[in-house]
This record gives sequence, structure tokens and C-alpha cells, in this order.
Amino acid sequence: MKNDRIYSILIHVVLAGFLMTSCSTYQKAIPQKKPAPPSKELPELGAQSSAQTLAYRSHGTVLQLAAKARQQLQAGELEHAFSTLERAIKIDPSDPLPWNMLAGIQLKKGNMDQAEQLARKSNLLAKKDKILRSQNWLIIAEALEQKGFNKEAQAAKRRAGK
Repeated sequence: MKNDRIYSILIHVVLAGFLMTSCSTYQKAIPQKKPAPPSKELPELGAQSSAQTLAYRSHGTVLQLAAKARQQLQAGELEHAFSTLERAIKIDPSDPLPWNMLAGIQLKKGNMDQAEQLARKSNLLAKKDKILRSQNWLIIAEALEQKGFNKEAQAAKRRAGK
């Protein structure tokens, strides 16, 4: 009887320990780097533009998925890259980078309306990231130009700084 009570207490202590550790929300902080001086050339689609872009990324997983999508794009796997970026958006819908990369994919696929809307969404989220915003305006300009809105496309290029 006494042994049963000891085993019961021991089981409860072990279970409580498992519950406490499984509910833990430990998060490692992402170290902030000093911003690099702005580049004269725009980086490739979805490239990390500066340390400024780290300010709005809450998950390292989004960065990993963006890097994977970049590799898939380089390999010509547009559909796989698209799926990877959709996963990144599910993790953190406030991150502008996956939206920008999706806009570029839609542009490559010839879906001009979707490319324009995704680039505009990325711009809303990008806030102070001038390089990413410039990339988005170039995507918008190309989409508008392809749709025959040359005047609006020129205005978008001006906003991009080109």
C-alpha cells in the first residue's frame, strides 16, 4: 500500500515535469547586425536587402524557407518555390519578403494582376526597407507595362527610383 502511494506520487511528479517542459516557450533572440550601406544595384528577387529587413522578421524559419525558395527558383522550380513561400506566409504573414518573392513568381508566370497585388501587399508590410520597396515597385511597373498601362508603369518606375 505504501509502495503504491510512492509510485503514484512519483508518476505525478514525472508527468508534471513533462507538462512543464512541453509548455515551455523558450525563444532564442536573433542578434541584430549593423545595417550595411545601401547598394547601388538591386539584389536578385527576394535577396536579403540589409540588416534592416531582420527588424520585421519574427521567425528564423521564414528566413530558412525564403532561402529554400530562392534555391528552388534558381533551379526553375516555380511551383515548389511558390508552395515554400506560402508556408512562410502561414508562419508569419507580416513578413514582406515572401510576399515580394511570390509577386516575382507570378510575374514570371505571366499573372500580372496577382503580381501587382502581391507586390503592393509586400510594400504595405515593408515600411522602411527601401530596397525591398524598390523591388516591389519594379514588379508593379512591369506588371502595369505588360497590361498596357504605360503611364502608370512609368510612375511606378519613378517610385522605384529608376
